[in-house]
Amino acid sequence: MNIGDLLIAWSIRLALLLFFVALALQLNGRVGPRVGFGLKVLWTASFLFGLLHVVAAFHFVHHWSHNEAFVATAKETRQMLGFPYGAGVYFNYLFFGVWGFDVYWSWRTRGNVSGWQQWLVFGGRCYLLFIVFNGLVVFKSGWLRILGSVATIAIVGIAWRYISRRNLETYRDDKRESSG
Repeated sequence: MNIGDLLIAWSIRLALLLFFVALALQLNGRVGPRVGFGLKVLWTASFLFGLLHVVAAFHFVHHWSHNEAFVATAKETRQMLGFPYGAGVYFNYLFFGVWGFDVYWSWRTRGNVSGWQQWLVFGGRCYLLFIVFNGLVVFKSGWLRILGSVATIAIVGIAWRYISRRNLETYRDDKRESSG
């Protein structure tokens, strides 16, 4: 394996490891200012390692050509799903746009955000998780597919628990207000 292959493989592996750890910690509950700062750093680092992966892939594999990336995506999709679909590369561009905005948003906001902002973050994170799932489970094999499946199931379970806990707290608050 040459340096380009190592950089491409390990930058995304590290990015996704930090991605899953950051999501799990964020969904685990309330965090104080020090932990919140650490989560922002972790989330930002995961994004930057993801960008390093893209830059390395464009440099070492695609020779800074969008067309080469498009063709490579079509070939990989044909190998995995049976039909060529190069436009999937645009979903990857959107992925990094959404992730970059999410990183920016995490540093920009302090404290509580409105309901629609929470839904915007939730929707963006669902999209990120969907693309990560496809990258690890649909388009990979072996140990990466197994780890991707386990990590995705764990994140969905943690998110389910988080949403259930928030709904219970909202229910209790509403009940207190109506009886008081």
